[in-house]
Amino acid sequence: MGHFKDLPHGDSAEIGLADARGKLAEHLVAPVVGYLNAGSTLAAAAGHTFDELDPARPEIAPLAILTDGEWFWPSDLPYYVETYRVGVPEEFLRHAEASGWRPPQLSLQRLVEIAEEM
Repeated sequence: MGHFKDLPHGDSAEIGLADARGKLAEHLVAPVVGYLNAGSTLAAAAGHTFDELDPARPEIAPLAILTDGEWFWPSDLPYYVETYRVGVPEEFLRHAEASGWRPPQLSLQRLVEIAEEM
């Protein structure tokens, strides 16, 4: 989730970032951002992501993929949720809420297994 088609690291099958803007209810922003920021780093690369909706294109996050073991998201998704209230799938919201808005901390072994499955 969060691989919006108009991002450099996006997926052409996904919705555009501008189209996802304002889709998340205000009361869900803080818990969703907290959950996303607490995910385990599955992969990281040199470099940063930039705000694709701001003409000044400020640097917003290191380039990485985070996970909770079931869902995967780019490291810039928490910024877009907090800044633009971009929507996330309802299934993810139910999943995160059911876990008390705290993702499990995955072991290195589990992260290796997930990476191999990908």
